[in-house]
Amino acid sequence: MGPSIRKRAAVATKATQQVKTGWRGDFEFVQLSDPQFGYRATLSGLSEHAIKEYARLGIALKTSPKVKGFAYESSRYEKAIERVNQINPDFMIVTGDMVTDPNDPAQAAELWRITKQLNPNIRTYWVPGNHDVGNSPTPQSLQRYRERFGSDYYAFDHKGCHFVVMNSAVCFDPGNVEQEWDDQLRFFRATLGHATRNGSHRILVFTHHPLFLCEPDEEDSWAVVPSNSRRILLDLFKENGVSTVFSGHWHRNGYAKDENLEMITTGPVGFPLGGDPSGFRIVEVGNDSLEHEYISLETG
Repeated sequence: MGPSIRKRAAVATKATQQVKTGWRGDFEFVQLSDPQFGYRATLSGLSEHAIKEYARLGIALKTSPKVKGFAYESSRYEKAIERVNQINPDFMIVTGDMVTDPNDPAQAAELWRITKQLNPNIRTYWVPGNHDVGNSPTPQSLQRYRERFGSDYYAFDHKGCHFVVMNSAVCFDPGNVEQEWDDQLRFFRATLGHATRNGSHRILVFTHHPLFLCEPDEEDSWAVVPSNSRRILLDLFKENGVSTVFSGHWHRNGYAKDENLEMITTGPVGFPLGGDPSGFRIVEVGNDSLEHEYISLETG
């Protein structure tokens, strides 16, 4: 697959897993998360009180002058797309929060303008984030998302592997769309069962909210899928041999496990909320391994 991914980045982490049979050849993909146009402007010019309130949520912010627009996010997303073109992966997947305000046409237009710079031979898959469909999704917000990006939960196959995309915002708060949560669970059971029966070599899941950050039974917070939904999903994923769940949302990196299931949280293309720089993740899938590295956009 060309030069080692370890030569492409200064910021890196690696994981290797054993897998099942049914292999159809090595491949690589890239995961981007949280380009979130306009987010830095939203978090600029905050009062000391507001910064302390964010700190209570585990979000470290510094006082800064008020800025407007999304030049910060544009420069980083353009750099990410340029690097993805250089890598030329099989596909790119964006795990949510494409914009900060889904009602702002300028943010959406900037997302599409830069995305069009991607090599058209690299297919793009989208995953809904809470800023794309709302913290408490409604029928209207889901319809708007589907008109812009397509289905908010779906599955696809590539070289013998099965990939499942979930709408974690519905999992986080299904109050306004309870039928959507039921429908999504029904879909997961069907597609995972089909993949297992048909001998998919590896099954991976993509979501915006992490299922957990450190431990599968950790307390509920803004950062993770609530425990009642989390337990259902973890049991379902482990029963069907899901090897890895990729997420975003936290605006920093995280790595954890629940038995043989690996939970990978990827930092943002856009504005970071922790010690990790803006960046994206490249994933190499081999016959008996899955290797991934976080590539910083602040170097090179």
